[in-house]
Amino acid sequence: MQKDNHPTYLIKIATVWGAAILLILGIGALRKTPPDPDTDSLPASVLSRFISKPPPDRPNPASKKRDYLKKSDWPEGLRIYRDWWTERDAAVYIAEMSRDAKELRFGVELANTRLLGRETIASMARRLAQQDIPVLAGVNGSFGLRGDRIGRGGVIFNLHIQDWELVSIPPRRDWWGFPPPSPWGETSFGVTTDGEFLLDAVQLNGVIHINGASIEVDCINQIREVGCAAVLYTPRFGEQTLTRRSYEVILKQLEQPLTGRYRSRFKIDRVNRRGNSTIPPDGVVLALDYDLAHTWDATFRAGETGSLEIALSPPEWQRAPDGIGGNIRLLRDGKIEPELVEFHQSGGRSNYRHRNGARRNPRSALGFNDDKLFLIAVDGRQRGYSLGMTFYEMAGFLRDLGAKHAINFDGGSSSALWGLGGIVNRPSRGYERSVFNVAMITTQRKVKK
Repeated sequence: MQKDNHPTYLIKIATVWGAAILLILGIGALRKTPPDPDTDSLPASVLSRFISKPPPDRPNPASKKRDYLKKSDWPEGLRIYRDWWTERDAAVYIAEMSRDAKELRFGVELANTRLLGRETIASMARRLAQQDIPVLAGVNGSFGLRGDRIGRGGVIFNLHIQDWELVSIPPRRDWWGFPPPSPWGETSFGVTTDGEFLLDAVQLNGVIHINGASIEVDCINQIREVGCAAVLYTPRFGEQTLTRRSYEVILKQLEQPLTGRYRSRFKIDRVNRRGNSTIPPDGVVLALDYDLAHTWDATFRAGETGSLEIALSPPEWQRAPDGIGGNIRLLRDGKIEPELVEFHQSGGRSNYRHRNGARRNPRSALGFNDDKLFLIAVDGRQRGYSLGMTFYEMAGFLRDLGAKHAINFDGGSSSALWGLGGIVNRPSRGYERSVFNVAMITTQRKVKK
């Protein structure tokens, strides 16, 4: 019996090995097969929302294919689509708004309605829907601190103006992120009451007048550090300033909220020389480093009165009810910024701190021309589907899309585009990440006049 079973045993082993070899060869063949952008690696929830159809106008010349989001009742003046970049395999998701659309407008929203903490765009959209503010499209915006041991996660490093309230503004300096400097500087996008689009580096110009003397305010709701020696903390920051080794003056009886053009009297409630003050709901906290505190300690006394003045510059920003900051200006008058061209040509060596921008990664951005506003998210870090873009490549893509001016937003795992009820792109981690704020297109907005 043993002799009779021996050949059968060998045949079984040969069959198993043969199947294993065929499986390995099959996997290798699949890896060599070029990805099909309509079927490979895309979740059905994303694919099912897009359909290929002839575009109503000339498509982006940098795109080899365009797919439009399926929607039976598109809001007039809004389109959401996906372009497949011709240079390499990259998926770019775009929300396009006509600037003359009467029922559409640009807006911003702060995560959790305050600076501390983060929130997904989907969560913000649900929260706003409960306030009868439908978010038709939106992209993640500013850079910020995701977290630290003190609990300051959520602090934005950029400008944020919402419904006229000056929520956050850093000191005016050439920087990118926190805190390395950049030759092309920080840039912010805003819209005035008469529909003018702004793209500038914005300066605070805040001054406190008391007892015949004046002290300049460097920033609002920022981490007190070198370059930000005098900070105003408002209730939008959180319950406490979370400062260390800080001299703080609690000011009350001010008009709320702070705005881009502001003047109000105040009364000093008390002085706290240890830091981490509680922020009063009806006041603000002025936090000073100890060099300034040594000079001003004799001036600040409980019961003293003074005034606070704020005037954003350029002056057009005093007429902007909504604004949001990024870190690099990509386009100016239809041309790629010269510093970005140099950065690209040097392979990132012209500014080594930002060399990540010379690599292909997920990206988010905002661009516009005289007729349209573009919010875009570039998918990346996903082989066989989309690897992403460099700063320079994204600037060129936006230029070919028709944008004249453009700003870079936070990218990487945070890159996400919301469109008509859900996230339409494929974030690199496979899920939507919590972010600091959102630049959005909505049909209505409760704006204070």
